[in-house]
Amino acid sequence: MAHTAGAALARKLSLGQGDLGDRPRSILRALRLGFARAAGERLNLPLAVIGAKQADRAQAGLAATLAEDWLLLKFTGPEGVAAACLDLNCVSAIVQTQTIGEVAPDPPTERGFTDTDAVMAAPLVEDALRRAVGLVDAADQPGLTGYEYASRAADLRGLILSLVADSYRVFDLTVELGGGLHQGQITIVLPDPPAPDEAEIELDVDTGPRLEQSSGVVRAELNAVVCRMRLPLAHLSTLEVGSLLPLTGARLDRTEVLTIERTRASVGRLGQSGGMRAVRLNENVPLPALDALESAEFIESRPANVRGDMADTGLDVLSDPLDLVASSTGVDPLDDDLSLVEPDRMVAEISQLAGLDGPKDGEV
Repeated sequence: MAHTAGAALARKLSLGQGDLGDRPRSILRALRLGFARAAGERLNLPLAVIGAKQADRAQAGLAATLAEDWLLLKFTGPEGVAAACLDLNCVSAIVQTQTIGEVAPDPPTERGFTDTDAVMAAPLVEDALRRAVGLVDAADQPGLTGYEYASRAADLRGLILSLVADSYRVFDLTVELGGGLHQGQITIVLPDPPAPDEAEIELDVDTGPRLEQSSGVVRAELNAVVCRMRLPLAHLSTLEVGSLLPLTGARLDRTEVLTIERTRASVGRLGQSGGMRAVRLNENVPLPALDALESAEFIESRPANVRGDMADTGLDVLSDPLDLVASSTGVDPLDDDLSLVEPDRMVAEISQLAGLDGPKDGEV
């Protein structure tokens, strides 16, 4: 008697050992309660789980866990094929309860299992799994849900071939039958649920402001080119802080807007809007009429009608690409009435737009 009590205590202590690792034990506890309640309420069979153990096994290692002389049952479910294996004592107690109404005290005689044994034992396993679903956490429920009896495996090799998942969770239950008349073994083999897809995992991570929140503070840098010119090297070497460059021939109404790659994005007109320097773009297409408020805010630069001669200054103004288009087509692409600017007026307008004081008399 002392030996039996010591063995039972050892099996209980083995619950927390093995390959369980950090996996929650809620499924193991649910199976213990599920089998005890299903046997008592469905079959009127006194059954108590006195020992339980959970382990993870690869498909290749299942043959060493299961026994050849057990009743081997296959179940199908959403996660794949599962198995339930019962030893002779469990099968005999289940059959005797359903045939003669009680568990015989004599040990069962060694015999082979039949499909009748499988049909009588499978409902107990199905009912125990259904009850266990309601006893586990929501995250563990998919691994127990939807399993139904499929067939009996004739031998262990046939059962192993039908289990095709990479890894399985093995639950070994030691049960006491008939109020202590016999002890048996039940092993439940469930496929390990697949890891959740990374695309389906929603991480609560602060990714910063959204696009609609940051669009107003994004810096888009555009360069406005008022004039292109060539300088002799001797003249370039004499430039210093405070030197003035005569922008003779520049067109404020044909200011090129360049991207960061130095390619022309558009053509516009320099001006002011709300006290700040501004550029009105797309001057080559008809613009909608401005209302009185917008007209008052935007101060555009109007060119003069005289082109200065730069031959005396040694500066060579590069040809405007729009001038090349106009010369080839005979039509000004921007405005037929646009004209060139007077040098002194151009310098004064640029200084005004830039918020600088105009050149003083006698300043070079």
